[in-house]
Amino acid sequence: MVENRPEPDLTGMANAQRPDEGPSMGPMDDGYADRLRDMFEQVEQGDLSGLGRFINILHANDLADLFGVLPLPLWPDVISRLGIARISDLMEELPDHLRDDLAEHLEHKELTEIIEAMASDDAADVLADLPAPLARDLIRALPREDRREVEALLRYPEDTAGGIMQVELVAVPETATVAETTEAVRANAEEASTFHFIYVVAEDNRLVGVLNLGALLLAPPDQLIGELVKRDIHVVHPEVDQEDVARLFRRYDLVALPVVDDGGRLLGRILHDDVVDVLDEEADEDMMRMAGATTREPELVYTGQVLKIAGVRLPWLLATLAGLTAPAFLVSAFQVSFPDMITLVPFIPVIGAMGGNVGSQSSTIVVRGFATGRVDVHNLGKFLFKELMISLLMGVACGLLAGVVAIVWRGNPLLAVTVAVSMLAAMTTAALLGVLVPWMFRLLKIDPAIAAGPLVTTINDTTAISIYYVMALFLISR
Repeated sequence: MVENRPEPDLTGMANAQRPDEGPSMGPMDDGYADRLRDMFEQVEQGDLSGLGRFINILHANDLADLFGVLPLPLWPDVISRLGIARISDLMEELPDHLRDDLAEHLEHKELTEIIEAMASDDAADVLADLPAPLARDLIRALPREDRREVEALLRYPEDTAGGIMQVELVAVPETATVAETTEAVRANAEEASTFHFIYVVAEDNRLVGVLNLGALLLAPPDQLIGELVKRDIHVVHPEVDQEDVARLFRRYDLVALPVVDDGGRLLGRILHDDVVDVLDEEADEDMMRMAGATTREPELVYTGQVLKIAGVRLPWLLATLAGLTAPAFLVSAFQVSFPDMITLVPFIPVIGAMGGNVGSQSSTIVVRGFATGRVDVHNLGKFLFKELMISLLMGVACGLLAGVVAIVWRGNPLLAVTVAVSMLAAMTTAALLGVLVPWMFRLLKIDPAIAAGPLVTTINDTTAISIYYVMALFLISR
């Protein structure tokens, strides 16, 4: 039954708070889906005035969500209602595959203005994702200073500290006074719109320390900045991996982190909002790898690009298929060794599945531990011992239960012992492999998240069935 609902009050929506005035309408708000449907109807009916009122109350993130579900033929009507600043914010939030689509709907001059309106780090990220010929043309069209900043950032890999830093900041010499520093803040307020600290440098641009804004406001105008500067600070080099940067922010509750070169010269800063994006990105990539979809574009798997998605996921499935030939040969060996195999067969998938579950649990925990820094080479042995003890306890419990089921069902004490011992051994071995396989990948400089999915499961299936086969040969055949 379809429930009748009142038409939305677009006039009231137009009078709602704008993103810069307070809370904005978001995907979790009541009626969000209904408002999207109403917007589609407005576009299809040519009601661009109503459309304008609707999109002007959306936050840039919500607008990006809207474009993610909006059919491409309707994009021009929506884009025509957005100014350069709004499109600039929208392009920063769009997934990579949708940025190309948006760029195709814009003139070259508009694109240049949009890139120019962005912070340097966001501009570099967007340009890196656009087609190379278009990106080169846009960089050449930028003003000299903006071009120099973007080119400097593009030299760093996008997953490093240099790739996520921005060059807009306020830096003053340590010989400056409080009054001179205040003027410098005012002069740079438009370019460096977000202030957390003022960076204090020596004459060669070597970072000396930082100055808190509160200390600046409370100090007398003629006091030297060098007397107020905090010198014991955290810094990072541009080549450091972005995951390590995120760990620094998490460990020390940072809101901003200066980036310096080998000589200690100030290059830029990393803000906490960029680190949040890094954490989301790394979590997405790890989950995609654990699912067998090893791609640098996690958003790809949620698009309609069927062939491309299949191409990403198929290689790991084929590798898993090849790995599962070993258990198939083992089952065949069962048939040769045990002609009356019917009593053994029902427990093969049970033992394999229990071993696979324990292995997946252990590998997921250790991969997450590597990512958060809770597990490293110094405490790996302790972590491995703990996982073995846990798996031993779980194996004893599950093995006894499976043995009881076997003897009640089949009335064969040797079969019950075989199943119980096999399950205990399979689960303990699975925990061992679940820790060691990701660690070996880490030693080989390969993302250990790859090992937490199909690979560990396939290895554990083969190992569990092998253990069951050997136990059956040893206990039942004899």
